[in-house]
Amino acid sequence: MRHYEMYFVKQQIAAHYAGKEHLLYQLFLERKQAIQTDKKDLLDKQVAFITDPVAEEELNTYLVNELGGFRTYEYKNAGHRLSIKQSKSDASLFVRSEKMNVYASGGTEAETVFFEVIRKLTPSFFAIDFQSGRYGWLNPIKQQKLV
Repeated sequence: MRHYEMYFVKQQIAAHYAGKEHLLYQLFLERKQAIQTDKKDLLDKQVAFITDPVAEEELNTYLVNELGGFRTYEYKNAGHRLSIKQSKSDASLFVRSEKMNVYASGGTEAETVFFEVIRKLTPSFFAIDFQSGRYGWLNPIKQQKLV
């Protein structure tokens, strides 16, 4: 099973870290692995500084509106679930104020549908799969070239 954490990174931070995503990944990884209370508190503050809370109710409503046309989509118990039988793909998405969690198994089609719908909102959602060490923007952010 794949598990992704998605954070809503502030626009100005996202623009600054375009092309330097590995630094954001390192911060989130250190925070996840932190055991010492003092270090964990500091990392929590850093993450809170660079991210904005996710508007849970609005995002849940948006997802229901966008995905309601899929016969194999359901929203219950504060979770969105999508199955695509042809590819044996299942994914569940849970929206929380700090982050979104996606759990997926089988093919990647169901999770891709979630990512495509969410990326329409803003380019600054940063997704991380800690298990595989994969990370990136749902919608690539263009680096500004200053001449």
